[in-house]
Amino acid sequence: MLTLPAPTDDTPTLADLAAALDHLQADTTPRWGKMNAPQMVRHSARFTDLYLGRIPVALPLRLLARLIGPIFLRKVLRGSPPATPKNLGTLPAIRSAPDLEVDLAAAVADLRARFDEVAALEGTLDHPMYGKMEAESCRSLVRHHTAHHFNQFGLLGPTD
Repeated sequence: MLTLPAPTDDTPTLADLAAALDHLQADTTPRWGKMNAPQMVRHSARFTDLYLGRIPVALPLRLLARLIGPIFLRKVLRGSPPATPKNLGTLPAIRSAPDLEVDLAAAVADLRARFDEVAALEGTLDHPMYGKMEAESCRSLVRHHTAHHFNQFGLLGPTD
């Protein structure tokens, strides 16, 4: 079973992340990257869908993720969300195309619902890429990833 480190002290809770969404505007300019604010919220919800097992992952990617994923995830989670490398590659299933039109209010509602689902997780999960993991590890990854993108849009403070 995949065991991951606890989140760093500066990783916001799911409640903190949900509250930060109140400050996001559709025209908020990112500090880096190509996504606009609505696309980032959709991407964060899709990332959570992946962790909830709603997005299928091809066998070759699953095998690769189970081999090298734990090393990468442990390294990332040991660091602060603002220290996460910028512009990392993204799975096509959760990537936002540059011309994708996303309704911010609907995307925010979807992401809030995902936060509630992640908060309610218990026991052991079967992650589609990394295999068996504790619910708390899943929560940590969702919190870290979302905080990384919220820093991208200035919702949680400076990144540099």
